[in-house]
Order: sequence, then C-alpha cells, then structure tokens
Amino acid sequence: MKLINKIGVAAALALPCAIHATPPSVSDIQFAQNDERLVTISYTLRGADAIVMMDVQTNGVSIGKALYANATGDVNVKVKQGVRKITWQPRDTWPDQKIRDRSLSVKLTVWPLDNPPDYMCVDLVTPSNVVWYVSSNDVPGGVTADIYKTDKLLMRRIHAEGIRWRMGLAGDATKQRAHTVTLTNDYYMGIYTTTFAQRNKFYTTGDESGKLPDKSMSYETLRGVTSFYNWPTAGHSVDANSLIGKLRTLSGINSFDLPTEAEWEYACRAGTATRWYFGDNDDNAIMSLYAWYNNTGSVGRHEPGLLIPNAWGLYDMHGNMWEWCLDWYSEGDAFCKTGDDVIAPVGPASGSYRCLRGGSFAHYSTHARSANRDGGTQAPGAPYQTIGYRLVCVANFNEVQ
Repeated sequence: MKLINKIGVAAALALPCAIHATPPSVSDIQFAQNDERLVTISYTLRGADAIVMMDVQTNGVSIGKALYANATGDVNVKVKQGVRKITWQPRDTWPDQKIRDRSLSVKLTVWPLDNPPDYMCVDLVTPSNVVWYVSSNDVPGGVTADIYKTDKLLMRRIHAEGIRWRMGLAGDATKQRAHTVTLTNDYYMGIYTTTFAQRNKFYTTGDESGKLPDKSMSYETLRGVTSFYNWPTAGHSVDANSLIGKLRTLSGINSFDLPTEAEWEYACRAGTATRWYFGDNDDNAIMSLYAWYNNTGSVGRHEPGLLIPNAWGLYDMHGNMWEWCLDWYSEGDAFCKTGDDVIAPVGPASGSYRCLRGGSFAHYSTHARSANRDGGTQAPGAPYQTIGYRLVCVANFNEVQ
C-alpha cells in the first residue's frame, strides 16, 4: 500500500489516573493516507495495557467525532502493549477527502484500565466486544438510539470511590432510616433498565421482544438459585448458566452483577439529597417529566429513555419498573441504625425477600423516591410483572481479556 500525506500527531495520558509502576503511554505515532483515501494511524503502546482514544483535529480543534466514528482497529477498546493500528475511511461528506500535508493532527489519549472513560458499551451479539467513550456526546448515534435498547448495553461510570454521603430518608425510623455510607469503588451502571430485546440477544428468547423492560427474570434466574449463589455469603459468585453468568462469558467482564442497595441509591441520587433526584416537589406535572407512575394514570411498562434522566445520565430510576438489588430486604436496626457510618454495605446475611428499588408504573410517586425500599412478597425465585433489573460492573478492567 502506498502511503502519502503524513500529518501531525500528539499523545496524552488521561488524568486523573492511578499510580502505575510504568504508566501506559504511546509513541512512534504515524498518520498517513493512501491513494484510495484510507487513513492509517500506527502507534506503539508502552508500559501497560490501556484504553486508547483518538481525536482528529484541525488547528487544535476537533473535526467532530461523527466524521471518524467509523474508525476501526486499536481505538476505543482495551489495547495490548506493542505496535498497534487504527484505520479510518473518510466519509463522502468530508469536504476534502484527500488530507493535505499537515492539514490535520491526530491526538491519542491513553486511559489506564483502572481509570476508564465515563461511557462503556458492551456488544450483546459479538463476544468480548467492549468499547469506551469519553462523554455522552461521543456515543455514536446518541445515548437514546435504539441500538442501546436492543443490541448493545450502554453503561455510565459512577464515580463513587471514597465519597461519604447520606443514604436513606431523614426522619424515617424504620425501613428508610438515614445513615452515612462510603462506597469503596467506582462502578458502571446501565443507563436503562434491561429490555427484552437486550436479554434475547445473549440469554433465552422469551414470549416478548422489543424495547420494553424485561419483566420475566426472577432474582434466581438472574444470578442462580439462592441456596448456592447466596449474596452476600457467597459474594459475587453466580451460576454460569444464569443470565448474569452468560453476560460475563459473552463480555469477558467477570464483575457483572446486580447493584447493592447502596450502589443503586447513590447512582439514583446523582449527588442530590432530595426526595427525588429532581427535587422535593411531587406535583404531577413535574413528576410526569421524569417518571412513569400511577399518579398520572400510567398503565403498563414503557420503553426506557423517553423521559428526563438524572444528572448522571441514568433514565427511569424513578418509576416504570421496580429493580432488583443484591441485598436481602430488612427494616429497622437490621437495615441500619440511625447515625451509622457504614463502608460499602452489603445487607443482612439472610432473609425471605430480596430488596427492590425505584417504584413502578403501578405505584404512587412516594414509592419512587430515591430512598424508598421495598421487599413485600418478592421472593427470589419468582418473576413479577412490575420488576425489572439494571446491571452494574466494577470500573476496573485489568482482568478483562
């Protein structure tokens, strides 16, 4: 292949980052285009495996990621050390498909595997196909595109490590008792409740399909029979044939699971201390902008992502579907004591029902509060018409193959 028109290059390390014995870095960057307009970027990754991101710029300003969203190869993914290559075919809409000498520059940014970018996308069809994006603006097609409700699982990094916050509801003496919590790691959470279409791609085909939330999964179907895979006594162990087990095998990410109650509430609140993540006013006109719930006459499940998300880009955390959490359900002192200061709570060691969060289309707005918890009669072995699930994983990918 004849290479022509070499142009400028740059490299950067994403900050902040953890301390590494030998931090990952890129060098020997070459950027060229052949007679068929195909652009090839080669580089060497040194120090450690990492996630490598690319930006194409003119006069120091990005040309816009939409113009090189079709780049393939060692970009937006976990990259192993050594000589690597990215290819990019400029689209026909590019005003000058032949890149003039030094008219553009390419910037490669290196993210350590324990400090990944904020958005992660898991392909639910192709094994071990995981890509990352720096922001929601970089997600191809936008975060509300149908593909992220059908073929792919789009997740948002929740920056939680070491942050002390108030969990629960002040003044509640029983099931929502206020206390302080500190989580010990960042994690990714699905921006949507999991849909039938997503489940059908890698697990089993059910009676329904499409973009409605999946209501057919019991806690035990998601993780395995409680007596064998009993959180928290068995930790994050799951049955390899369970839905989460299948997802771990497909993605190569072994930390996939349901969220703990604390992880769910922290993500729902998105930094707020109000009853709902949008405030304390439950006027129907306001609530209906953010949540599907009974007060407004909502009947049945709704496609996720149609209402306003919270400040961290998570949709339908209030209403639409209850969501399974890992914890056994408990109240009073078994849940917490007023004033407790807890590190990464995991809930009681045993119980009869697993905890639910978020409320549903069939319940009132009070059930959808950020702090509200329920267990009711939701035994782990049975699915329910109003219960769905949202998936999480740890934001550290040193073990991802």
